[in-house]
Amino acid sequence: MKKTLLIAMMTAALPACAGDWDGMDGQNSAIEQPQMVAVRDAKDWARLWAEHHGVRPGLHGSPQAKDLPPVDFAKETVVAVFLGSRPTGGYKVDLSLIQDPTDPTRLFVLYQETAPKPGAFTPQMVSRPFAFRKVAKPYAAVVFEPNRKMVAFSATKTAGAQAKLEAVLSKLEAVVQAGLP
Repeated sequence: MKKTLLIAMMTAALPACAGDWDGMDGQNSAIEQPQMVAVRDAKDWARLWAEHHGVRPGLHGSPQAKDLPPVDFAKETVVAVFLGSRPTGGYKVDLSLIQDPTDPTRLFVLYQETAPKPGAFTPQMVSRPFAFRKVAKPYAAVVFEPNRKMVAFSATKTAGAQAKLEAVLSKLEAVVQAGLP
């Protein structure tokens, strides 16, 4: 009885969250060549989604609209990174998104490939890693930066760096006030 109730509750919750997504990634895209894409309209989104699933116009028909994740392009942008073919499974792409602090209409997409560790058990099949992110703002410019990862600094490191910077600036100020020889 408990199992039936749990399954019924989970099934009832699915339609409410089926359209909610902010990102997805995996290893099995149909896109074979590396590419980085910023999608800003519904037509390009449908084309990319179909290509990602291996649907080619004229060969397989068109993708089902119900399978296309919803995006409001008046308020959102989709960014995607496809790494292309890799010799085995276990590869993935990590994305970090950063709005340009000097230009709020520009987004930096930092991405980095993660390979399986040497000696790790991996599926012996070709994989094609990918990542999609839906961003809650339409950006005029999207800049993709490979082999980058966002690094977080702890407060102690930041405070130490601030102190060093202040010391250097103080020395420079003293040199300027003393006059150059």
